[in-house]
Amino acid sequence: MGHAEALERFERANREFFARHVSDRGDEYFEQFEHGLAALAEENRSARSLFFVAVDSGGEVVARVNVYDIDQPERTELGFRVAEHAEGKGVTTRAVQAALQVAGTRGVGTVAARASTANVASQRVLEKCGFVGTGQAERPAGSSKDFVGYRKDL
Repeated sequence: MGHAEALERFERANREFFARHVSDRGDEYFEQFEHGLAALAEENRSARSLFFVAVDSGGEVVARVNVYDIDQPERTELGFRVAEHAEGKGVTTRAVQAALQVAGTRGVGTVAARASTANVASQRVLEKCGFVGTGQAERPAGSSKDFVGYRKDL
């Protein structure tokens, strides 16, 4: 959890930007940030999920990539976020490609992903990384936005 403080700064600084594309995580997310991060670290240690951050030369987080449920092949899903100031610079594409490479070495065969229909940048990242559209996707819990699904065989 060497990047915990930088990750929290990243989430706080980009909260409004993220909320344009996915539902806001709410104040409770930040109030419980350390606890939530500890739970994610345990998932990472126990090989249930993989969590990555991309940092700039100053040690600040500019993107995060999560590969959830790698221990459940039928449910493995990719998620990612990029700092507003880093959008469009290839950071997310490179981070997603690296995360997928690691997931493949851990035995993951297929990964699902989704992006809001309004988030064309995320859709482009998924397509650049070899994901294929699968049509309308289920909305994440609490979201009122429409999503499109993707799938990639590793």
